[in-house]
Amino acid sequence: MNTVDFTKTYYIDRRGSHSRKWDSEHLKFSRTDLLPLWVADMDFMPPQCIQEAICNYVKANPLGYTMINPDYIEAVMSWYKRRHNCSLEQEWLTSAPNVITGIMWCIGAFTKTNDAIAVLSPVYGAFDTSASDAQRQIIAIPMNRTEDNRYTVDYKAFETAITKHDMKLFIHCNPHNPVGHVWTEQEMAQLFSICQRHHVLIISDEIHQDLITGPTPFTSALTVNNGAYADSMIAMSSLSKSFNMASLHHAEVIIPNEKLRSQFNAYKAHVYHTDSDVIAEAAITAAYTHPETEAWLTDVLAVIRENYEYLFRELGMALPHIRISPMDGTYLAWIDFGAYVKAEDMHDLFENKCHIAPSFGEWFGGEDYATFVRLNLATSLENIKTAIHNIIKYVRP
Repeated sequence: MNTVDFTKTYYIDRRGSHSRKWDSEHLKFSRTDLLPLWVADMDFMPPQCIQEAICNYVKANPLGYTMINPDYIEAVMSWYKRRHNCSLEQEWLTSAPNVITGIMWCIGAFTKTNDAIAVLSPVYGAFDTSASDAQRQIIAIPMNRTEDNRYTVDYKAFETAITKHDMKLFIHCNPHNPVGHVWTEQEMAQLFSICQRHHVLIISDEIHQDLITGPTPFTSALTVNNGAYADSMIAMSSLSKSFNMASLHHAEVIIPNEKLRSQFNAYKAHVYHTDSDVIAEAAITAAYTHPETEAWLTDVLAVIRENYEYLFRELGMALPHIRISPMDGTYLAWIDFGAYVKAEDMHDLFENKCHIAPSFGEWFGGEDYATFVRLNLATSLENIKTAIHNIIKYVRP
């Protein structure tokens, strides 16, 4: 299906549907008439086969206490092997309502009050919030930005921070939100070897693993150096980004080490007691086994690439000093307007002139990123054209 047909078939106007992205602008912004390009979900309906799987389950079954469906387990294992060349063992799998909750449970299970937790900055702000809420120190280690607007790690600075702060846990993000970097196996091996030397537990958030839009293939942290670091690692993912189903509260938590898995599950049992989410399991099983979903994923990635290419081309021509990071993964464009806009003018520019609700850069690491925005490209090309037209109109020097 071409991008025009895909958009006609699956695009949905979500305003008025209690959408957090479209209907809660008043919580973050100064007005409510903005084009929302902030919350990381899509404006597309999920594949029809997933909708049907949910409806069929509800029609055929009561919603009482239910054990985990083995078909769901097999579907997850098959997807990881087929799509990511990652072989999982059934006993490695546990779950959380979502990835951020899973990370919070890891913080509770494996660290103590005032322990230090490492992240690479800029990074998704919920990591910081999760650590702060648990009374842990978040240590943001800034990445370096190259001339071509890619982000790299100063491994010496990373190790120095690990030892200086006696880090207990490193939250890794691949693909990296917000900069769109897909980590290579070599890059991860350098990071993970440092963590291993200093007995730092690795949490790998891989929620955008299926959304690869550039030339670098996704490599799960579990498979780096043939699984050399899997014994000191917890990986997490969810179909919520891949197929736009964040309201189905379920994430896979993958823990190869039996001791770590038992410790995680013991903590989980203290804070959360429920049976399987049968609706989520039905949706996941369909998503990971039905051929329609892989075709849908291919098509939605084509739409996202088209939107990014349009944004990159049009902004680059009109604003030649703008800095746009390559979006090798996710559907989130990371853009620095510092050559044209002062930090203190960014909110007024985007909200009151451009009429756009972006994710502002300071949400990902403080004032160092105050001239940045993150724009969600998982929407129609028409919405992106409107946004870019308004940006050029009001930013053009």
